Amino acid sequence: MGPFDVNMIPAGILKPLILRMLMDRPMHGYELMKEISMRTRGFWNPGAGSIYPAINSLEREGYVARVELKQGDRSKIVYSITDKGKESMGDSEKFKKEWNEGISSLSNIW
Repeated sequence: MGPFDVNMIPAGILKPLILRMLMDRPMHGYELMKEISMRTRGFWNPGAGSIYPAINSLEREGYVARVELKQGDRSKIVYSITDKGKESMGDSEKFKKEWNEGISSLSNIW
């Protein structure tokens, strides 16, 4: 396929996307991975090596909170967006507009 790797997702898109999805409902990391894959119709399949560092960074920055849920002998970590995270999403429409304009500009080259 040469240099034409359409699965290249620009750095910086994952954190806002995680916050956007957590606006819908709290999720665990695996669920976020599957949700991204589903919403992009399989175009983007981020793995644990990208999801968890992004979530941990968002948590350290105060945009995401974790809750440990017990299910019998097992437990899982569920992430939810914080008030700070919700507030940061106020810029999401501007981000979306700029993103779409950038993609449109790139597609005009071809």
